[in-house]
Amino acid sequence: MKKILSIAAAIIFSLQLQAQNNYWVMLTDKAGTTFDPYSYFDSKAIERYRLNNADLYDISNYPLNDSYVNQIDAIVTDDFGQSRWFNAVAVTATPDQIAALRKLPFVKDVVMLESNMHLAKAEDSEPIDLTGLFSEGAPADQLIRMGRDNFRNAGIDGKGVRIAVFDGGFPQVNTHIAFKHLRDEGRIIKTWNFPNKKENVYGWNSHGLMTLSCIAGIHRYQGSDGEVRTDIGMATGAEFLLARTEIEAEPFKEEVWWQMAVEWADKNGAQIISSSLGYGKDRYYTKDMNGQSYVAKAGNMAARKGILVCNSAGNEGTDDSWLTIITPSDADSVLCVGGISNSLTEYEHISFSSYGPSADGRQKPNVVAFGHAYTANTGASNDKYHFVDGTSFSCPLVAGFAACALQAKPGLTAMQLFHEIEKSADLYPYCDYTYGYGVPQAGYFTGNSKPAEPTFKFVKDGENVNLVPLKNYDKCRIFIKSSTPDGTIHSYKKLELKDFNTETYLEITSGEVITAQLDGYVESYNLNNGDYMSVMYVGMTGDQYDETDKLHFSQSLKEKKSLTERYVMLGVPVNIRADELEHNFWSPAKRIGIRKTHYFTKGYGWGWALEYGHTSLRFGNEANRLDSLAAMDDDVRWLDKKVTKHKLNLGELGIEIYQRVRLRPGGIFHKGWHWDIGVYGNWSYNAYILKGEHNGDIAATRKQTLRSLDLLDDYRWNWGVTTRLTRDWLGIYARYRLNDLNKDVPVGQFILPQLEAGIQFAF
Repeated sequence: MKKILSIAAAIIFSLQLQAQNNYWVMLTDKAGTTFDPYSYFDSKAIERYRLNNADLYDISNYPLNDSYVNQIDAIVTDDFGQSRWFNAVAVTATPDQIAALRKLPFVKDVVMLESNMHLAKAEDSEPIDLTGLFSEGAPADQLIRMGRDNFRNAGIDGKGVRIAVFDGGFPQVNTHIAFKHLRDEGRIIKTWNFPNKKENVYGWNSHGLMTLSCIAGIHRYQGSDGEVRTDIGMATGAEFLLARTEIEAEPFKEEVWWQMAVEWADKNGAQIISSSLGYGKDRYYTKDMNGQSYVAKAGNMAARKGILVCNSAGNEGTDDSWLTIITPSDADSVLCVGGISNSLTEYEHISFSSYGPSADGRQKPNVVAFGHAYTANTGASNDKYHFVDGTSFSCPLVAGFAACALQAKPGLTAMQLFHEIEKSADLYPYCDYTYGYGVPQAGYFTGNSKPAEPTFKFVKDGENVNLVPLKNYDKCRIFIKSSTPDGTIHSYKKLELKDFNTETYLEITSGEVITAQLDGYVESYNLNNGDYMSVMYVGMTGDQYDETDKLHFSQSLKEKKSLTERYVMLGVPVNIRADELEHNFWSPAKRIGIRKTHYFTKGYGWGWALEYGHTSLRFGNEANRLDSLAAMDDDVRWLDKKVTKHKLNLGELGIEIYQRVRLRPGGIFHKGWHWDIGVYGNWSYNAYILKGEHNGDIAATRKQTLRSLDLLDDYRWNWGVTTRLTRDWLGIYARYRLNDLNKDVPVGQFILPQLEAGIQFAF
């Protein structure tokens, strides 16, 4: 038994001292490798490279050096991915293994990788019967807002454009009626499940089913004259690559799988990537949203190779501690898509959609679309649909739009398409950190849009300037912002005005460059007397001046990298060795303390704790328990079988040092699932106290203080290992004392229980 326990303790120590993490191993070169792009790339990829003037023979396309990879594999615990573009191997390794890797002459760097990819949001309504929701044959509102009929009237549905969709799974895409046209026409070209390393993606998280339907789904139902088809995605004629890159249980590898999926999409001819995935506050700090993450770099490289990457802005809009978008949307060349409410006439930010700019002040989001969307839904009958919320759905709506735009103008490079989509948006050239350039419009690509007529003018009035309408409005919407000459926005507002006319102008009292948008017309004025904006609506009463959306704009780059928590632990000692002192089942161990965790990343940190503990070993009057107590020291042999109740108390002061791995985000206190493993040391500041009641006679109660006995000397100092698995504020813990591990216990003698287990509350 002791040998087994020794092995177990050694394993725990090994976990503590040799904790495994995930890393990119960056290589110095690709010496000795060869590459034939015409056998590696799909023909559609070669066509795309040529159109975008990208180099097929670029060194980033060459394979890794097999000898380098084999030497790395011989050292590490696991090789779970490779990147041609970064010339890197993704590994799981211990600190000792990493030290060995750094000594290899072809290893340029080893970068710790702790990521926590999350779906950009998916909150759904109860499935309902939506037959008749739309006029027969009319598209869903999410497409009408983008001018879908302009594309359809021109015969444009994304035909011939190849789109890669990255998500957490695509259940029922191979059976759901919404995708019948894709299956019948063989337009799902390839699939790959990166976590499971196989082709099957038709399972797991239904998020992918919903996002794909926002690109190419069709709502089919029986109308008065037979089946009616209602488009819920813009690019019903496109072809697809489906990649599963996300799983629920593994928080540390999705960044690698996303990177590998981009390279896979490049190889297989993708022209557009739709990614409703990203890394935000659960992985990074605000200051990190500057386009420098590995997935952001991969998005930029994809653009250089001719792929337009569309990515959700994220769903941190209600978190005032974040106030930026997520990566890879922060990349220069990734089209960041935010969310608005599902209205054909109003222009309202949907609460959860993340605000821009990027951490280094670049314009984000680029465009917006509906964040409340109509999508296919899983169900036994394979014909279910529902409404869902999230920037997860605004992104694929724009990706489908981009496919139609590329079909309309097939000669566009990826970055030309990027900027043309921005220019097509209905607020352009106005932009802000909530709506970007607005909602893309199909008429821009089909020649159906008209230049905006002037709707207002700026009139200088002393030190101020007035925005005066050129016609009377019963109701109008004005977007207005103050910015520096280089475009950095200081403040911005969306104003809903009633009875707006030359008598009820806007008076702007400060600012630098003032830009306004009214009915599609945009004009700027250089005021040059401040770095903020104050607007007064002149000539109207308060109830006629409705500032509906005074949007907050601030950005905190100083985020907490440490966490202080107070905790209570309630547990019981557990006998696991034959020579341990027996006790009643309920012998409570209570601990209170304060714990401080310092994070190196959002997923990994080290910490320390100070605590007070009190343990009461309670005993009945069974002979073996009394004998075992007496056997511990001659001075306690006064106990006899007439004693009905007795207990052994221990007060301790302790310190703990631990490392924390965050497994999943979430929870009331945003601590999520995490696992701690560490070492502790306790000092017994007071004596063990033994109490007894002789036949219930209180007067005969005897107390014995063991302060001077060998027992206290044996347990004055205690040390061991501890571990906790916690979900936000509630968790379970175990601690194992090691100072008795190899103690030679004479026959008839006993040691105190070594294992303690219980629950923890932390706040």
